[in-house]
Amino acid sequence: MVRIRFSSEEDEINGYYLLATQASVRSLRGGIYEVTQPRLALLDQNAVKYVVIPPTEAAFDEAQAVRNPLTVKL
Repeated sequence: MVRIRFSSEEDEINGYYLLATQASVRSLRGGIYEVTQPRLALLDQNAVKYVVIPPTEAAFDEAQAVRNPLTVKL
């Protein structure tokens, strides 16, 4: 899984719609989305700009995640 952040609000709207209707996406807090590596090609084909987030920047407290899941999976 790859964590991304869209470059603009318009990219976020278009990218989230593409992923939600043609693939799967997990929404994390802070405007971070989790997708599989092959799904990045879908965003690239549709000219949706995004930035890959390094794992260290998007680290979440795992114990808190078990108690209160951060994701919404579509």
